[in-house]
Amino acid sequence: MVGAEERLRLRHRVEGEVTVVSPGGEVDVFTAPALRDFLLELLEGGMRRLVVDLSGVSFLDSTGLAVLVGIWQRLRYHEGSFALAEANTSITQVLRTTGLDQALRLHGTVGEAVAAV
Repeated sequence: MVGAEERLRLRHRVEGEVTVVSPGGEVDVFTAPALRDFLLELLEGGMRRLVVDLSGVSFLDSTGLAVLVGIWQRLRYHEGSFALAEANTSITQVLRTTGLDQALRLHGTVGEAVAAV
């Protein structure tokens, strides 16, 4: 069995005041807790402007979606901002079907998302 750390890679970089998180791999029931903990650590460290670059995410289930919604809500509470960028077709379809593409502010490119937050 492949462990969560092999199925999801987590990187981040800072562009000005915006933190860009780039998960790579699958975000599902097994790996979503690692993504949540990674994002919470950044938030606890003072990050308030976040872009999640989904270009490296091959799969996102409802657990992963719940993590993104939870972080978005925390950032709103702390008067921060949040956006998603570069989701593949299947993830974009899920976001549009649920109406979360507007709430979570889905952008075509990371640059557009960084400029928007």
